[in-house]
Amino acid sequence: MRIAVLDVDGTLIAGTLAGPLPTMLAEAGLVPRDRLARLRRAQVASDTEDPQAAARMNELFAAMLTDVPCRAVSAVTARLWQRQRNRLFAFARPLAAALKEAGYVPLLISGGPQEMVAYLACELGVSLFRGTQFEAADGLFTGRVAAPVAGRKDRAAQDLAGVGRIDWSGSLAVGNSLGDVSSLSRVGRPVAFEPSPALRTLARHHSWPVCDRTSLLTYLRDQAALPVSPPAPARDMRSAHRAALPASVSRVTRLLTERLLAQVGGQGAVTGECSSRVTESALMLTLLRRQKALSGVQSRLHAYLSRSRAAADAFDAAVIDATLDGIPASDRHRLIEQTFDGAAQHSSDRKKLALEAILAVVGPEPFHVDVPSHAFEHHNEATWTRLRQIAIHHLHVPDPVAPQLTARLLRLTERGQDQGIIEGNVFAHLFALLSLQRTVPGHRIIHDGITALAKAVRNDGGMPFIISEEIFCTATAGLALARAGADRQVLLAMGDYLAAQQAGNGSWAYAQDVVQTDTDTTTHVLSFLHALGPERYRAHIHAARQFLAAYLGEDGGMPTYLPGQPSEPTMTANTITALQPYHFAHVPLLERATAYLLNAQKPDGTFERSWSLSEANAMLRALNALTLAHRHNPSSHQGRLGPAIDSIHLRLLVTANPDGGWGQTPGEDSDPMSTAYTLTALASTHRTHPTVYSGLHYLLGEQNPDGGYTSPSDQAAPRPLRYTIPVLTDIFVLLALTHYA
Repeated sequence: MRIAVLDVDGTLIAGTLAGPLPTMLAEAGLVPRDRLARLRRAQVASDTEDPQAAARMNELFAAMLTDVPCRAVSAVTARLWQRQRNRLFAFARPLAAALKEAGYVPLLISGGPQEMVAYLACELGVSLFRGTQFEAADGLFTGRVAAPVAGRKDRAAQDLAGVGRIDWSGSLAVGNSLGDVSSLSRVGRPVAFEPSPALRTLARHHSWPVCDRTSLLTYLRDQAALPVSPPAPARDMRSAHRAALPASVSRVTRLLTERLLAQVGGQGAVTGECSSRVTESALMLTLLRRQKALSGVQSRLHAYLSRSRAAADAFDAAVIDATLDGIPASDRHRLIEQTFDGAAQHSSDRKKLALEAILAVVGPEPFHVDVPSHAFEHHNEATWTRLRQIAIHHLHVPDPVAPQLTARLLRLTERGQDQGIIEGNVFAHLFALLSLQRTVPGHRIIHDGITALAKAVRNDGGMPFIISEEIFCTATAGLALARAGADRQVLLAMGDYLAAQQAGNGSWAYAQDVVQTDTDTTTHVLSFLHALGPERYRAHIHAARQFLAAYLGEDGGMPTYLPGQPSEPTMTANTITALQPYHFAHVPLLERATAYLLNAQKPDGTFERSWSLSEANAMLRALNALTLAHRHNPSSHQGRLGPAIDSIHLRLLVTANPDGGWGQTPGEDSDPMSTAYTLTALASTHRTHPTVYSGLHYLLGEQNPDGGYTSPSDQAAPRPLRYTIPVLTDIFVLLALTHYA
C-alpha cells in the first residue's frame, strides 16, 4: 500500500490540537492548579524538538488527570474540538480527500491525546490514526500513560498498516519538526511543511521540498499528481485592490503623520500619557477611604471602577469586587495562576507577590500574603521595584512594626516624592503610602503624597499605572516621523529635547524626572539622535555608547535596568541595532551580543517578549539586529545568521489571521500594534508577498475616523498586568506604513 503520513500539530492545524486542554480542565475544576503550573513550567523549560521532552509532557499531563472521571474529560475535549476545528488549515480537508482518491492511505500520527486525534480523523474521513492514550480504570484516569506514540513515526505507521506491506518509495509524508524525520526519511515524497529551524536545516541537507499553507496543495498536485484544485488563497482575492494600495497607504501615512506631529509639544516632547487602570484606581480609592480624604475624588474613582466591572478580566473583577463590595477573592492562588496562564511572563514568586499584595491590600484587613520569604527581596532592582518590595514587606510584617522599618520607608517616600509622583510610578507610590498608613496614618508625608497623586486622576475618573512615557515616546515617534519625512526643524526640536534629558551616566529614563534609566529607552534615543546627525549630538552619542558598553553582561546579553540583572533578548537586539553604525569601535561587544541573541532564539523562531505582550515585537527587534550582523559578515557565527533570520520570517508569514492581521500570539484576535510590528519586520524582504498585502489591507481598515489607531494593551507591569500608552499605537503603525508608502 502507498501511505501518506500526516503530522497534526502545526501541520494540519495552526498551533497544537490539544494545547488549550490542560487549562480548560483546570478552569472546569477537574484538575488542581498546581499540577497545571507544573506542566506549564516544564513546557516553558523544554525543547519542543526533543522527543524525550514530548514524552515527559505527556507524563505530566497524565499525572494531571489522576483520579479524574473519564467522562468529564471527554466532555471538555468535545468542547475544545468545536473550537479547534475552525483552526484547521484550509488545505486539510481537500488534501485528505485527494489523497484517498489518488490511492494513498492517509495516516494521522500525533503525540496529542488520542481522543482529540480521533475527532480530527472523523472530520477528515481518515480511518487510521494514532495519538497518545492515557490509562484508566473504573471510569477514572490513573495518572499514567497507557500507550505513547512511538518515538519513530515510521514505526507507528507500520503498526497502523498492520500486516499490509508499505510501498515506502511510493508513499509521502508531511511534517514540520524533527519528530517527523523518521517518516520523512523513509518515504519517496517527503514534504517539510513550514518547518522548524532544525528541520529546515535538515531539509536543505536532504533537498526535501519545503511548502507552506499556501503552496502545499499546488506542490502535491504538480509533483504527486493529486487530483486537487488548490483554492485561491483569500489574500489573492484582494488582488484587484493592489493597484490602489500604494495611494491608500500614502494617504493614511500623511494623516497619521499630521496627527502625530500635532502631539509634539513646544519643548519637542511627545507626552505619551498612560490610560487609567483598575489596579491603581482601586489602590487609590482604598487609600483615600482609610485617610478619609478627598471625597470628590473617591466618588470619581468609585464610578470608574463600577463602569469597568462589566469588561474586566478575572483578576480585575476580583480587585473591583473587593474594593467596592468587600468581597475577597475566593481562591487567590488559583486566580493568580490563572492570570499568569498563557501570559508572556513566567509566574515567579516575586511577580506572584505583587498580585497577592494587590488583592490583600484592597481586601479586608489585616494584610497578609502567602509567598516564600525570598519573594520580598529587593537587591539590585529598579527604583520603583525596590520601593514596592519594601512597602509590601512593611505591610506584611506582624505587629508591632519595628520603628526602623517605618523610618526607612518614610525616608524613601519623602525623598522620592520631592519631584511629585515617585519615579512617575503611581503603582509603587500608592503601595508606599498604603504601607505608611498602617503605622503612621496621620503623617504629613501621606498627605503630601495624596496631593501629588490626586493630580494624576484622569478625565474618566481612574488612575494610571505610570504618568507618562515622554522620553521613550518622543524617541520612537522621532524615528517614525523622520521616516515619514516630517519637517526637520520639528525633528531637531525633538532631538534637542531628548539630548537635554540625558542622565549623567549617558543613558535615558523612560520619562522626565525619573532617576532610573534603562537600556530600552537609551537605545531608541541613540538611534534617533544618530538618524538626525551624529555631528550635532556627538557628545551625547558618545556617552550613550559608553553606557551601553559598560552594561554588557557576562553572557553577552544586555539587561533592562541594572548591570547584573538577567539579560533580555530584546534589550540585546536594541543594543546591536543602536551600536551597529559604530561597529568597528564595538566589535567584541557586538559579536558577543549577536551570539547571545542567536542562542536566545526558540525553535519556533520567537524570543522572550520582555515588556511587550506581542511576540512580533521581540522578533522585529531581533530581526533588525541579526540582519545588520548578517549584512556585515554573512558567514559569521558558523553560518547561523541566515537560518535564524529565515525562521523569523517564516514564523511571521505563517501566523497571519484570516482577516489579514496578526494577534499578539498565534490564534489571538488581530490588532493594529502586532500587525504593525510584523509588517515592519517583513518590509525589506517580503513587501510584495500576498500575506503582506493582506496585512496592509487589514491595517488600513482599522484606522479610526480621527486618523489614529486603537489597539489592545501591549505593555505589562507588574507583569502580566496590562497598561496602555495610546500614542504608541499611532507611532508603530506610522513606522510600519512608512516602509510601504
